[in-house]
Amino acid sequence: MVRSELHSHIAAVEGMDDFDQEAVLAKVHLAEGDILMVSGSLVDGSGTPSSDFDFSVIAQSKDERFHRDTFPRESHMRYYTSGDRVKASFDYLPHSLLGVDVEYWTVQEISDLLAAHSQLYGHMKTRARKSSSFAASAVDFRLLSRLTYGVPLTNAAGFEKITAEIRPGEIAYTAFRTAVGSYPDFRDLAGMWAQGDHESALIAARKLGVDTFRGLTHAYGNTNRNPKYLARFLTRLPDSLSGLTGRFRQLNAYGPGSAADAADAILEWLDIIDLAFAAVRRVRDEADAFVGREEFLGLLRSELHRTMSWNAEISNEYCFRAREATDDVPSLRSMLSAMERREAVEHTLPLHQWASGRAAPAGENNKSA
Repeated sequence: MVRSELHSHIAAVEGMDDFDQEAVLAKVHLAEGDILMVSGSLVDGSGTPSSDFDFSVIAQSKDERFHRDTFPRESHMRYYTSGDRVKASFDYLPHSLLGVDVEYWTVQEISDLLAAHSQLYGHMKTRARKSSSFAASAVDFRLLSRLTYGVPLTNAAGFEKITAEIRPGEIAYTAFRTAVGSYPDFRDLAGMWAQGDHESALIAARKLGVDTFRGLTHAYGNTNRNPKYLARFLTRLPDSLSGLTGRFRQLNAYGPGSAADAADAILEWLDIIDLAFAAVRRVRDEADAFVGREEFLGLLRSELHRTMSWNAEISNEYCFRAREATDDVPSLRSMLSAMERREAVEHTLPLHQWASGRAAPAGENNKSA
C-alpha cells in the first residue's frame, strides 16, 4: 500500500515517474504503528526532478532508531544527532542524484511542538515588531509547515489525529511576523543611500523586498518561510497581483543591467515594497488568525509614552512600521529622501496623541523600558 501511495503522490512531478520505490523505502526504517509522512517540495508543488524525498517518521514512542548506538547508520551517507538523540538521516539512491531525507519524531514531540507554537503565536499577537529568529527558535517552522500539507503514507488515522490540532492560519501569521516590520533594515538602506554606496543599498533593498513579499505570501496562507521557492509561491497568489509579483520576480532574479542602474533599481524596489504592503493591508483583515489593522495600530500605540525622548528617528520608525496597517503614510521614496536630509518625513500619524497620559510600558525584563 505504501508503495502505491508513494508513487501516486510523487510521480506527478515531471521526470519523477521512474524512481525505485523499494530503494527509497529501504532508507526509511519503518516500524509497526508508525506514521510515515511525505512532504517537501515534491508534495507542495515546487519540486523538480532532482528534489529530495522528504519523509517524517512519527513513531508512537522512542525506540532503537532514536539512539546513536542502535540507529542503523551504516546504511546512510550521513545522519544527524542532538546528543544521543538521532534526529534525521540522509542518503542518495544508488546511481542517482535523488536524495532520501528522513526525520524521526514521536507523537509526543509533535504534540509538544504544537503546544510551543500555540504559545509563540499568542506572544506574537501582542507584538508590532518583526520577531527575530531567536524568538522563534523553540519552534521547528519547517516541520510545522510540512504538517499543514504533508501526505500520510501509513497510519492515516494517526496522522489525522495529530493534524487536527494544527492551525495553519496561526502558523502563517507567526511566519509573517518573522518577515515583516524591520525598521532597522530600512534605516541601514537609507544610511547606505546617503553615503552614495548604491551597491550595498541595493543589497539591503533586495533583502527588504524579499522579506516583504514573503510576508505577502503568508498573508495569503503560505506557511513555508523558506525563500528558495518564493517566486513559485508568488505565482499562486490571485491573478490581480500578477503584475506586481512579476515586477518583483524580474528585479529579484535579474536585477539592474549595470552599476549605473543601481540607484534606479533601489527606488524601484521601494515602489514595489510599498505596493506589496498595500496588498497585505487589503488581505490581512480577511485572514482570521492575523492581527487586524486596527488591532495592529493599537499595538503600535501601546509602545508609545509621553516620557519618550522624542526625535525624528522615533517619528520615522513608527511611520515605517505603521504602513502594514494604514494607507495614511508617505511612500518609502519620501522617507528615504527625508532621512537622507536627516529629517523626519511628514506624516499624519498622531504619535504624541497616542502617547498622551501613558507612562513607559514594561520592558521584557519587567522593568521600565
